[in-house]
Amino acid sequence: MVFTPIHIPGDLYFVTGTVVEWEPLFINRIYANTILDSLRWHRLNQRMFVFAFALMSNHIHWISKPVDPYTINDNIKSFASFTAHQILKTSRLLKHYDLQNLFRENAIKGKRHRIWRTFQTKNVYSQNFLLQKMEYIHNNPLKKSEHLSDSGSSYMYSSAGYYDKGQAPIIPIDDIFEYIEKLQG
Repeated sequence: MVFTPIHIPGDLYFVTGTVVEWEPLFINRIYANTILDSLRWHRLNQRMFVFAFALMSNHIHWISKPVDPYTINDNIKSFASFTAHQILKTSRLLKHYDLQNLFRENAIKGKRHRIWRTFQTKNVYSQNFLLQKMEYIHNNPLKKSEHLSDSGSSYMYSSAGYYDKGQAPIIPIDDIFEYIEKLQG
């Protein structure tokens, strides 16, 4: 099921993007870096605040807030388009023919390739929901189906270490607690 967000200025959003056929694309660092570079670019170019993230082998979760005049849909469209084009370009450069075939086989009408299966986006409607989703994101690498790390805070492609131990994440993020404090103060 795909969740379409209701754009409400000021809302935060929980986003999940999944690769076609659940292909474990991001176990390859070059493809993982494409995703991280795009999140970094969106944040540094003041398109959105990025509060939390975890990049898994075949999907990504993040919590963000669009910066006016951008909406969450603008940011997802930009993120999906850029990353898809870069991943396709990289797969051609590296001659990953199996990936190119997979992307071609999953193309939808009018397109030649498809990298992303879905993007699901939910409005963050309460502080409890926010904390629940942050915990979900940061524990995702520990799931038996993924088992990418023994501890959320030691997983490189996540913001868990920042919140658990004050460690700088692989990409800059915005501190959700500082953001909440500013709203309340």
